[in-house]
Amino acid sequence: MMRFSYILQNKDGRGRRVPRGQAWQWVHAVPDLDQLMPILDWLSKRVQVDQLELINVYLDHVAITDPQHAALVFEAKSKIRYSKITTPHRVINMFERPDLENTLQHMGTA
Repeated sequence: MMRFSYILQNKDGRGRRVPRGQAWQWVHAVPDLDQLMPILDWLSKRVQVDQLELINVYLDHVAITDPQHAALVFEAKSKIRYSKITTPHRVINMFERPDLENTLQHMGTA
C-alpha cells in the first residue's frame, strides 16, 4: 500500500467542500497507481470547480512533483503549492473508511 496525502484549502469561500478559510487534509492508502488516478482526477476537478488550493501533495512521503513521480500526470499538478506553515483544520483518513474510499473513486464529477 502507498500512502497518499494532500490538503485542500478554501481561501475565498467558493465551493462547499471545504469551509471558507479552512484547510482540510485527506490521507489515502492506495494499493497501486491505477487506484491513484481516479483520486488525482477528482482532485483536479475540485481545484478547478471549487477553486480550492492544492497544498502538500505527497505519495509515500515524497512530493508528487518530485522527478521520481514524473510519470504521474494530472491537470492540477502544476497548481500544487508546498507549505511548511499550513496546518489542516481537519484530517480525513480515508484508509480507515474503505466505504468512503470506494465512494470517492466512483464519484467521477461529484
